[in-house]
Amino acid sequence: MKIWCLVLSLVIAVLSGLLAFTAQSGHLPMQKAGVADLLEVQEEAQAVSPLISSQIGLVDELVESLQVAHEDLNAARLRLDKREKNLQELYSTYLKLRKETGMLIENLENQLVKVDEKEARNFKKLSGVYSKMEPASAAQSLKHMEADRVALILSQMDSRAMAAIMDEAVSVSVDGSEYVAQWSDAMRRLDDEKDEA
Repeated sequence: MKIWCLVLSLVIAVLSGLLAFTAQSGHLPMQKAGVADLLEVQEEAQAVSPLISSQIGLVDELVESLQVAHEDLNAARLRLDKREKNLQELYSTYLKLRKETGMLIENLENQLVKVDEKEARNFKKLSGVYSKMEPASAAQSLKHMEADRVALILSQMDSRAMAAIMDEAVSVSVDGSEYVAQWSDAMRRLDDEKDEA
């Protein structure tokens, strides 16, 4: 009984499909197509042909514009690669110059230390020379120097020699006390600088 129901369902499904096809197309599926039907199909194809041609034209235009965009993108990529290479070269040059500048600064600092040490030795010798001179002669000679230099020389003497030279500077001339005041101010500044360092 089940088999008969299955066969009957199949027959009904096939007949329903034939009925639906006949209703949509207007002729039976097994019927031979006539000349009128062939002409109708040809007219439909000709009506669709301009649409297909216009679609193909649009596709060709899209392909062409994509090719142009691709070429522009490649050109832009080449420009960016060139700029990146230039930036890398500039950065490499910057690093090289930075290293050289660091070495030059270090060299200059070393030379300044040597100059400072040499200058300190020279001032120590000068203070020895001036402390051995007659106080009047030393005072007369120191009046012709800048107050900062005199302060460096006097600061390296013992207090007795320094006091004798300052006393002679005041007693030798009217403006001697002015010189002693300038020297004292310079020595005070020198002491302040040493304290800050």
